Amino acid sequence: MTTLTQASERIPLIRNGKTDYTIYVESHTPMAFKAANILQQYIAQSTGVTLTIQSDRKSHKAIIFEQVTAETHSTPDSYSLTVKNNNLYIRGNGKGIVYAAYRFVREIIGGRKWFIGQENTWIPTYKTLWIDTDFYLDAKPDFAFRELYFPIELDQEYLDWYGLHHLEELWGEWGHTFNKILPAATYFKKHPEYYALYNGKRQPTQLCLSNEEVFEHTVAYFAEKIRENPSATYWSISPNDDIGHCTCELCSHLDDQEDGPQGSLIHFVNRVAVAFPDKKFTTLAYLQTADAPKTLHTADNVYVMLSTIDAFRGNDIGSEPSAKTFRRRLAEWKKKSKHVFVWDYVTQFTHYLAPFPVQGTFQKTLDYMKSAGVDGVFIQGSGSTYSDMAELNAFVLAHLVWHTKQSEEALTDEFVQGYYGKAAPFIRDYLRMRRQALPQRLSALSIYGNPIDNRKDFLSPEMMDRYSTVLEKAEAAVEGNSLYARRVRSVSRGLDYTFLLQSRFYGPRQHGIFTRQDDAWVVRPQVKRKVDVFVKDSNNLGVVELSEGGLSPNAYAAEWRGIFKTGMRINKAAEAEVSIKHPFDPSFPANGAHTLTDHVPGYLDFSYNWLMWYGTPMDVTITLTKPTRIDSIEVNFLQDARHWIFPPKEVRILVSKDGIHFEERMRREIEDFTEDFTCTNIPYKVVTEENIQAVRIYALPLTTLPSWRFHPTKKVMIACDEIWLE
Repeated sequence: MTTLTQASERIPLIRNGKTDYTIYVESHTPMAFKAANILQQYIAQSTGVTLTIQSDRKSHKAIIFEQVTAETHSTPDSYSLTVKNNNLYIRGNGKGIVYAAYRFVREIIGGRKWFIGQENTWIPTYKTLWIDTDFYLDAKPDFAFRELYFPIELDQEYLDWYGLHHLEELWGEWGHTFNKILPAATYFKKHPEYYALYNGKRQPTQLCLSNEEVFEHTVAYFAEKIRENPSATYWSISPNDDIGHCTCELCSHLDDQEDGPQGSLIHFVNRVAVAFPDKKFTTLAYLQTADAPKTLHTADNVYVMLSTIDAFRGNDIGSEPSAKTFRRRLAEWKKKSKHVFVWDYVTQFTHYLAPFPVQGTFQKTLDYMKSAGVDGVFIQGSGSTYSDMAELNAFVLAHLVWHTKQSEEALTDEFVQGYYGKAAPFIRDYLRMRRQALPQRLSALSIYGNPIDNRKDFLSPEMMDRYSTVLEKAEAAVEGNSLYARRVRSVSRGLDYTFLLQSRFYGPRQHGIFTRQDDAWVVRPQVKRKVDVFVKDSNNLGVVELSEGGLSPNAYAAEWRGIFKTGMRINKAAEAEVSIKHPFDPSFPANGAHTLTDHVPGYLDFSYNWLMWYGTPMDVTITLTKPTRIDSIEVNFLQDARHWIFPPKEVRILVSKDGIHFEERMRREIEDFTEDFTCTNIPYKVVTEENIQAVRIYALPLTTLPSWRFHPTKKVMIACDEIWLE
């Protein structure tokens, strides 16, 4: 909440290069002196006048810094700026006094920090710097914890400028911590009883929370960590980032009473929290522990962090249909816990740079969370690397996490005008166009989506052309200004990435990588140019990775060189009839049945150009119009254990000369499925060198998931991208 009043009468702090004012630090604390130095620096940068900083007041006109804990400033990080008797009083609770100094820069000087780095900080210059005689500003944050996980985390001044937090500053232990408390590599072999009884045996998936030695070790662990880092505010006790909770008799008893694994978790966390009553502990309501316990309440010093990971992002969280479960869980946790934080998501983790039009949903989402009683927010963007509109998103969210009632549209207009200069109208048009082009079922905007999935709506070739046209106008508007031009290119880069990704899907078709030239298939020159420009821009703009845990721009370039070198591979089955006995998973429709014969491989990305069979065999017959000379038959299956995709247990390749009677040409079985998370293609090839009219591929999946990738609700998935007849 922010209260701001101003009057018509003004007094000069600086007049024509001279001043009667000094800076007086009444509270002799490091924070107060830091705040004083910030103010001194920016007043000097704006006016050329350097005010003297005094610890003993000598002037009757002063800017007075006072660090307070008075009742009116009891909210952590709150602050006020007040003019009284021609003096300016700047007061703040804790770090709030630093935030207040930057607020002076924003409100009185009119400075703006658009993004990280000095080149993105703008300070106007004045001969005279005025302040209203009755100026009064009082600011209390709507959320006690405010973190935006964007590249802004690399710039401490940006965080202080907008009063944001950094998890490494506040958390002694953050996030998933079970494997930190009792590392499996150290303890599992000697003490398997410390770990979860899961799927019938002890496994290092999670901890056994009813084991008394686990509790004693956890208390000892945090006692040591707290001694090492006594200034940390929060300490996380949370399961590892996976399923696999303990099902031993004692843990199961607690879980049965509380309708799920949250029972043993909250019981355990409460016990630890009681041992440190003056410390704050957090735990994750996530995956199997997302629901609130049936009867248990958390201790007063326990903070529950609930995730929105299952919600789509087309609408704000308060109205998004897919967030219904989240809203129910939030309401239930508020009944069982005094403190609830929310871990929210505003980027597409599978494709950071692809257009992700979530703008326009931020204010309503945060206002809903505030009204629902949420105490703090961790808003996850792309971390230290760049993502679609990261600069704008960070700026708007930085304001809204302090005061959710601000106008998102006004904040967006302010940023776009200031950051893009003469290109601003075109950037605004681009943002508006892509939002309006979203399909009616807005809930389809997934944080794990793929731009290929939107090739028929807001990322269709027609819309891509319209976006490119308006961004070309944006580039033309700032031609000659390298700073603004670089900022506009940062926006255009997302379209280049989307074009390149979609071109892999289209392959030899329109908008694809390859085109027919005389009797040969060649790479479209436009595709090569876009790869070169995209990689160069991404490196210049500081892109670290293109997806969560994904490729760097240089590795991406190497991947493209491999595609260009391999070239277009012709499939004689392209015009054949494809018959599928068991339906493929409709969640991954790709190019329908012709995904298997369209010349286009799926590379290593399961989300497009692969057909999936989930728990059922793949049984496909390809029938040519007439017997045709086929020298070889090859079929590729994907291995991606992270997504529960495994090569078939058995693969059979059969051929028919008449389209009726089949003979087996190859049968392969895999006996050993040892732990392997490598993502790779598994090819099966047979040489035929005969006239064939039909080919049948039969692939039998594993009956159950391997024990090292067990999941109680998942089935084995097999994925095939192409059946090559050559």
